[in-house]
Amino acid sequence: MTDQQWRSHWIARCIERAADNAARGQAPFAALVEKDGILVGEGVNDVKATQDLTGHAEIRALQAAADHLGTRRLAGCVLYTSCEPCPMCLGAIYWSGITEGYFALSVAEQAAFDDLPEFQYAEFGRAAHERRVRMVQATPDDVDPRRPFRVG
Repeated sequence: MTDQQWRSHWIARCIERAADNAARGQAPFAALVEKDGILVGEGVNDVKATQDLTGHAEIRALQAAADHLGTRRLAGCVLYTSCEPCPMCLGAIYWSGITEGYFALSVAEQAAFDDLPEFQYAEFGRAAHERRVRMVQATPDDVDPRRPFRVG
């Protein structure tokens, strides 16, 4: 198969898994990780079933791939997903070392069904003091917050 045919194959699989997940009453998202043409991790969104807010398809696929490969470093792997990743999932993708990914539905297109990812991307572009969620640095005078990074 050509690269384009492989991409189409993996994306079609994500869309089918997302549709199956939605048919089971879950959110319509699925993702997979492949390495050298071999499926090494796959996941669907299971937030409703588990009440785990991080249970997004991309996170589950990354976890499965890391478990399968025995490492959290997934450099050389490729991520495929039914929708463009939300900011949380994109962060996990960066942490994994994956540098290539493909999605079927963009965040802008997804906004017709769910506008939270589009809102989040816009929100993260704002200065911290302009965001809806207020995060304030709070460091005790007698504690060095860098200390945990110096241990070991």
